[in-house]
Amino acid sequence: MRTAERYLVVEAAAVGYAAYVASWRLAQRLSPLLAGYRKLPPAEKLEWDGRLPSTLHALVITAAAVYLFLLSPVFSADHTGDAPFILRTSPASDAALGFSLGYFATDLVQLVLHYPAFGGVEMGLHHVAALASVAAAAVQGHAHAYTLALLATEATTPFVNLRHILDKAGWREHPVYAANGLALVLSWLVARILLFLKFFEHVVQHMGEFHLISPLSRALIYSVPPALFALNVLWFAKIVKGALKLFVRHPTHGKGARERLQAAAVAAAQPAGPALPLAADAKGGKEL
Repeated sequence: MRTAERYLVVEAAAVGYAAYVASWRLAQRLSPLLAGYRKLPPAEKLEWDGRLPSTLHALVITAAAVYLFLLSPVFSADHTGDAPFILRTSPASDAALGFSLGYFATDLVQLVLHYPAFGGVEMGLHHVAALASVAAAAVQGHAHAYTLALLATEATTPFVNLRHILDKAGWREHPVYAANGLALVLSWLVARILLFLKFFEHVVQHMGEFHLISPLSRALIYSVPPALFALNVLWFAKIVKGALKLFVRHPTHGKGARERLQAAAVAAAQPAGPALPLAADAKGGKEL
């Protein structure tokens, strides 16, 4: 890695840390304005406040991934440079990885200091794997595209966080809760299941370039994505189970699946709705 790239990664990591701290403090100031928050015990308030930094990180890294994969030529199939795909980088990809490095390092420290209120074992494994992959890619300049593709799965995080907040705020009976549940199922299916399958296909097609990267980078590519995919499938099963209970298995609420879907679709126009209890998603998960 060139000196300028190294400095850019460090600077972006500092920005990621600063954004985490600033959004955390903002949540601590604004959340007490909500009656549902004020009723929570201290441990749950801690988890609630951590939702804003994770949502901010998810929005930033998803936007960066969309730009790099869809608008920038760096990872395009029509790329005219000489660098193999596995070695392609850009200042934008360095900055994005650095930002995530700062976020995951800070959030992992919070998880350790406040375990288990801030997240369970699954979340700890997720963060360790993500941090190792991001750090290796950022420092060595290898597999930026693959690392960013994995980070783009954080696009589901805002829906996970909103589900938690609506639940704790007492909005489980509002159609907005059901609408968010549908969005979570669909986004998870696309971002964490289908795109992972495309990821594995691309890796197989470019394995001929893997001799160009370090043994550490190869080991991470071979081990971390399958492990994350297994966790994603596990969490998806829990999410789908909750969705099925919401739309199919509660006839006592007097609505069929079609009526429930219609209620969710017009959630924004309704001040209140029927009882729609969505089962919890991954246990202890602040960010999935």
